[in-house]
Amino acid sequence: DLFDIRLHGETELASVRRRHGGAFLFGAHLGSFEVVRACRRALGDTRLSLVMYQDNARKTNQVLDAINPALAIDIIGLGRPGSMLAVRDRLAEGHLVGVLADRSLGNERQMSIPFLGSPARFPVGPFRLAAILKRPIVFMAGVYRGGRRYDIHFELLSDPDTAGDTEQAIEAAMRQYVARL
Repeated sequence: DLFDIRLHGETELASVRRRHGGAFLFGAHLGSFEVVRACRRALGDTRLSLVMYQDNARKTNQVLDAINPALAIDIIGLGRPGSMLAVRDRLAEGHLVGVLADRSLGNERQMSIPFLGSPARFPVGPFRLAAILKRPIVFMAGVYRGGRRYDIHFELLSDPDTAGDTEQAIEAAMRQYVARL
């Protein structure tokens, strides 16, 4: 309640949820991904799960839960047995599943895509997972505007109803994601 949070693209996000139920929210190490906790009220009955490394998840949740336990979010720890099954299950239950899709997990496959005028490598894994599970990808960025103001942007990047061939769909979604960054 202490923050001025403005949502952009929430109508499109609501439409995606009506058509598909669960969807991926792909963010980046840009702005605040945790601010999505604060916008859950504005998004309605949104169930949200975040996918992150277990140690980071534990530390982040301890701090944020201490600030406001009512904003607790389901965390799916990466690198644990059953992590991807948990992602699949949450999507089937209608959750938005948040992933910071700009960093690689060790030696996973990456694709070089022009970024700010130079080639940069981005992980293929999150995009492949969305394609395999036939779930939409929605870009999400929580941009700090100074003071107590945040703008939260949502934009559909990939819709499984229109995506077509898996490899082409993955590359197209990755290019759109990088363009938004």
